[in-house]
Amino acid sequence: MMVMGILLLLLGTSVFLLSFNSAMRAEIVIDTFFILEAGETQERYHHTRILSKSALTGAMEVEGEGINFTAYFFNTQHLEDIYVDRSYSFVIDPADDLYTFIFDNSGNDGQSSIDFTLEENWMDIPLLILSLIGLLVLAPSGLILTKMSLRK
Repeated sequence: MMVMGILLLLLGTSVFLLSFNSAMRAEIVIDTFFILEAGETQERYHHTRILSKSALTGAMEVEGEGINFTAYFFNTQHLEDIYVDRSYSFVIDPADDLYTFIFDNSGNDGQSSIDFTLEENWMDIPLLILSLIGLLVLAPSGLILTKMSLRK
């Protein structure tokens, strides 16, 4: 019974640590380079993960003429019509659902080259719940079985 208790304790702790580590992820979801001619506008879209808590981190490098950058949807009030002539970084936290990123070169006479990267940092809520259940069920069961075997 003592061996079974120690195994359950180790299993519960291991499941929690492995699942918790896997529940927190970062993934580059957009990594693109494009050229905007004078008067041209381009859009990029991203839909965040379902059943997760996300944050978006974006960065862009602009060469040539500066551009206007706008992001639309939840929690993007700070990203409306921003003039970018070199580099710009932003964070949307928390992020939820579909986002539209607009790159506008309509007010300029020359072309602009844009290197845009968007990273989504997210937490897998169902996996996190399962890891907590594993910790809260298996580890105490292992402790109880170990304690019971020591009393005998």
